[in-house]
Amino acid sequence: MSFKTTCPYCGVGCGIDISRSGSTLKLTGDKASPVNQGMLCIKGQTLLETVGTDEDRLLYPSIGSWEKAVHTIRDNFLTTPKSEIALYVSGQMLMEDLYVAKKFADAFGIKNIESNSRLCMYSTVEANKRAYGADIVPVSYNDIYLAETIFIIGSNTADCHPIVFNHIKKSKAFVVCVDVYETTTAKRSDLFIKVKAGQDMTLIDDLVNQPWFKDKKTLSIYSQGLTQSTDATDKVNALINAHIYTGNINKPGCGVLSLTGQSNAMGGRELGIRTADLTATEFFSTEQIKTLWVMATNPAHSMINYRQFDTLIVSDFTKTLTTEDADIILPACSWSEKTGHQKNSERRYLKQNAFLPPAGESKPDWEIICLVAKSLGLKGFEYQSAAEIWHEMDVDQHWSAQVKVPEIPVEIKSTNRNYENSINNGRLLTQWHGMSRTQKSKTLNEMTKQNPDTVSIHHITNAELFKDKEVELDRYSRQPCFKG
Repeated sequence: MSFKTTCPYCGVGCGIDISRSGSTLKLTGDKASPVNQGMLCIKGQTLLETVGTDEDRLLYPSIGSWEKAVHTIRDNFLTTPKSEIALYVSGQMLMEDLYVAKKFADAFGIKNIESNSRLCMYSTVEANKRAYGADIVPVSYNDIYLAETIFIIGSNTADCHPIVFNHIKKSKAFVVCVDVYETTTAKRSDLFIKVKAGQDMTLIDDLVNQPWFKDKKTLSIYSQGLTQSTDATDKVNALINAHIYTGNINKPGCGVLSLTGQSNAMGGRELGIRTADLTATEFFSTEQIKTLWVMATNPAHSMINYRQFDTLIVSDFTKTLTTEDADIILPACSWSEKTGHQKNSERRYLKQNAFLPPAGESKPDWEIICLVAKSLGLKGFEYQSAAEIWHEMDVDQHWSAQVKVPEIPVEIKSTNRNYENSINNGRLLTQWHGMSRTQKSKTLNEMTKQNPDTVSIHHITNAELFKDKEVELDRYSRQPCFKG
């Protein structure tokens, strides 16, 4: 017996084959997948080491039965002003989960629903809107093989999105990497340009003068190194402008590709998961929110200004720093137990299929939300399966390798900054986010070696990283960053 599913880690969207012989499972890359063509990084290869139950697995509601937990949440929601309630969802949830979460927030009148994608992708969202008129990713992995130059900035692609980098190295393109230190990507590129922190904009503005950029079919690739920085929206727009000025846009092998850090960060953007009031950062930095429901993410690790709430509800599959603070913990299904869809960095909708039964009394996120919605008397939450939700969503799954976009440069207003006290942080090849999944793998833990040139964001919380540092929000995206 065999199953096809999709990797739950980054936004590359690698296809996976699961085969079963008796009680033994085997995992391989899906050779038929147009995304990874059978390739898997070390995290994908070791996924089976992370499934099943261990001492940290959440199997039952923390306050007794599901009925008691749901009724407690219902009573809290009915006695708390809606402006003081927030839902904090995640790019690790499936399309069906996010759809139901948004539908619930709209039906009950909760304006504060936000995704953890705010921390990494919203500068890209705003830059795309300014440049293209909508949040469009106009290129795809196909363009990697059609480009003559691949320009990488703000991304250690070789470690953070290894399968994309494998495609890059299989192509015939001249690879240029820009970074503040010699990363794995830099070492494997044809040209490494080392810059000091804060020189991104200066270098991007000079791209129009570089022969390897202006005279070649060029594809630019970036990630959080560009978007989790000051003036991030302007930097992304400046990069898009460089492509417009040199004619490196709307042609095969040309354009700007952003790589997302979570498997379904694009899906949340597609559904419009975005607050109408406070941003996620402000959930934690102001006192307005009294009740917070966190789903499939770990803000105690990732949030800059993490604080206590009057009532903290957490849905997750495993213990985290956030579940330690929770008043109510709801056991959610893990990756191997969930069926639904996600959308990867190149806009493809991909199917995730469960190949194990739910552990203990865990439930899919969509089902947990529906239990609360029905307890509150809301209609339209009687779903029996993820397939029923997907049918209601009526998603256009048509995919094209390139999308035509306007070629009108965005005006950039430069800002003078002081970058003397910058901090370099990065992700490791063998770990992911706060390690709530990867630390369950013996293989990954044995392979993990920290880089002395950087601070590992896996091993330090953002509250620690940003301690005593002044923080500001990007002027367009309201994405948080160090000030300076």
